[in-house]
Amino acid sequence: MEINEAYRILGASRSDDENTIKKKYKRLLFLHHPDAKKHRGETSDDGMITKVIEAYKTVRENLEPGAEEIDTWDWEAAVNEGAFSDRSVYVQYRIYDDEELPLSKVAEGKYIWDPDLEDFPFFTKSVLEAAKDVVSGAGETPSKESLMRVFHLMMQEYIFPADAARKLGEPVGATEDTEEYQFSGYIKENPRSSVEVFHEGEPVDIFLSDNRAVAQNPVTGTFLGDISFDDDALYYVLLPLLEEPEVKVTAQMMRLIKTGRKRNSIMIRIALRIPKNLKDIPVSYKEQILEALRRKRE
Repeated sequence: MEINEAYRILGASRSDDENTIKKKYKRLLFLHHPDAKKHRGETSDDGMITKVIEAYKTVRENLEPGAEEIDTWDWEAAVNEGAFSDRSVYVQYRIYDDEELPLSKVAEGKYIWDPDLEDFPFFTKSVLEAAKDVVSGAGETPSKESLMRVFHLMMQEYIFPADAARKLGEPVGATEDTEEYQFSGYIKENPRSSVEVFHEGEPVDIFLSDNRAVAQNPVTGTFLGDISFDDDALYYVLLPLLEEPEVKVTAQMMRLIKTGRKRNSIMIRIALRIPKNLKDIPVSYKEQILEALRRKRE
């Protein structure tokens, strides 16, 4: 690729320094990333992301060495100023379907997780790194128990449950004042139970118990089991909404899935009716995190 074409593709000029060119490059990567295009409703693959990567490589090869590298940019997500600490934001770009580039750190701050922008595994990686820094900074080698306690608290600081539910759920209906979203969950059957639990279409009550989502028969009150999800993000999204009085939660049994010898799981459909005017309130667990750190030292 010729150098003039490379500058044109990046929207840069020869007077731009390396930091400016790199910011423009990262911005174009984000705009032309297949996942970002999909969320904007674009389905065509015009090959621009490959051209952008090649253009940046060409410009870098023609730049004078020694320019200072800057690895962050302005991340377009909400910020929770009350969060305990900053975290990194990672993305992974692809040149072709079968070729992934290394993870790129594109931002650092108290950014709320946005399902439209940030893959959940990369989000959890960033929070775990932040939790390790917090626990290690308190002195001594962090125990697994204290680390996981801080990690789970920090995860909740960076998630807006209602906003994430609207983006992760399948929209199934709306009224003038509410929106309804659907999710799938699973109840593991107790193999020692002598009672047939599964009845297709039967309603299920869901509630929280010891930070777990559990299911019970609404008629008999019989405990049916803990609820699990294929998508780990739903543990941090749906569980807080079970305690939100303005959110109406309903569920029903869909089908029985055999998971092993004498073992079954019941697939359930969970529906959340969320008021349109319900807004997430940023939370801060500073006191709880400090308490967890104090316990570690005792």
